[in-house]
Amino acid sequence: MIMQGLFDTHCHLFMEPLSRDTGGVLQRAFAVGVERLLVPAVSGDNWDACAELALLPGISCALGIHPWWADDGVEVDELRMKLTETGAAAVGEIGLDWKIEVPRQTQYTVFQKQLELASTMDLPVILHCRNAFKEMLELLEEYPVRGVIHAWSRDPQLMTRFIEAGLFISFGGAITRPDAKKACESARLVPCDRFVLETDSPSIGLSGVPPGESEPGHIAEVAQAMAQIRGESLEETIAAAWENSIELFGDSS
Repeated sequence: MIMQGLFDTHCHLFMEPLSRDTGGVLQRAFAVGVERLLVPAVSGDNWDACAELALLPGISCALGIHPWWADDGVEVDELRMKLTETGAAAVGEIGLDWKIEVPRQTQYTVFQKQLELASTMDLPVILHCRNAFKEMLELLEEYPVRGVIHAWSRDPQLMTRFIEAGLFISFGGAITRPDAKKACESARLVPCDRFVLETDSPSIGLSGVPPGESEPGHIAEVAQAMAQIRGESLEETIAAAWENSIELFGDSS
C-alpha cells in the first residue's frame, strides 16, 4: 500500500546494515510514501556522516551526544559550530539512561550542557530516556526546550508529564506489538497535536521485523498501527503526524 506524507522522525541511516545500502533503503522508503527522514547522531564520530546524509533530498540531521557515549564528553563550542554549519534540525540524540554503566553524573553533565545549548540556539531536542524520567523532568524544568521524547513505551500518566513540559511524544515499533499495552494505551490517548512517528531503524524492531532489520520504510506499518489504535483513518493519522513533525523540525530538509 502506497501512502503519502510519511515522516520518519528518527532513523540512524549511518549505522549498519542501513549504511551498506543507503540508496536501496531510501528507494524502498520513498516507494511507500516516505517524504522526510530525520537522522540523529549518537556521538561526535558520526556528526559528519549525518551531515553528509542531510545533503540528500528529503533528509535532515540532528547532532548531539547520546548518553551511551557521554564518557566522550561534549565540546559545546564545536557542537554549536557544527549545528550552525550543517543547518541541523535538532540537537540529538541526547538524554539520560540509568540502565547503562556510564556514570550518572557524567551523563547528567553532558545532557545539561546540550539542553542549555539547544535553549540558547532555539533548536528542538531529541530525547532518549530509560529509567531516568524523574531526573529528566527536573532538568526540563530548569532548561525549557522544544522537542520530542523518542521511542515512547511507557504509560499515559508519565506521558502527560512530558506533554505538560512542552514535548511531543514519538511512537515507533512498540505500538505494532499488541502486548506492548502501555505504549498502545499512550498512543490511543496522546493528543492529536502532540505525537510524531519514527522507526529508530535499525535499532528497534516491530511486529514481524527483528531489531537490526528495520528500516525507514517500516514507518508505514507504524502509521497503520497508530491509526488502528486511535480509531482514525490512516489519512488522518498521517496528516497529524506530518503537521506535528513539520512544526517541530521545520518544513525543508
